[in-house]
Amino acid sequence: MKGKAIFQFEGELLSNTGIDPKQFHRVRGDQWEDVYRKVTDRFADKTRNWKNGLHWANINGYSPQAMKELLGCWPVDCQSWFEKLPQIIQKETEVYFLLDVGDFWLFEGEVLQLVQALRCLTANAFLGLGWVDYYIVSKKYRWIIGMNHHDIVSLVGEGLDVGVLEEKG
Repeated sequence: MKGKAIFQFEGELLSNTGIDPKQFHRVRGDQWEDVYRKVTDRFADKTRNWKNGLHWANINGYSPQAMKELLGCWPVDCQSWFEKLPQIIQKETEVYFLLDVGDFWLFEGEVLQLVQALRCLTANAFLGLGWVDYYIVSKKYRWIIGMNHHDIVSLVGEGLDVGVLEEKG
């Protein structure tokens, strides 16, 4: 999934949702490596495999330091849990969105536009990518939310409200 596929994906997503590219877009190539490195330095478990990065962190666990900040893991409805993001992420409006497609595709934007993007993506099997794992990360690197293909969401860090995930119904 390298090369031009991310550009096609981004174009199709923005076209299907009508999201303004100023509010949700792919991270520029010259910024991608720095952002990904900061995310993995803060959250990825490199004790088992130094190249592990974030791949399967939402199943195998985050870094030992981040695991001390694990707020919990919840089974969720993959088609709708993200509607609660504005309540979970109350203190920040801009986030990074990482899609695990073998490599990581990295986007940035506002929470409300991410919710809109996730509505489209979950309704369309991630625009043909299938059911991929993804992460939502504070642009201040304070927290990470992981969603895996087993419909389990994990929250790590500070400043997140997990109460809405603990509510029944």
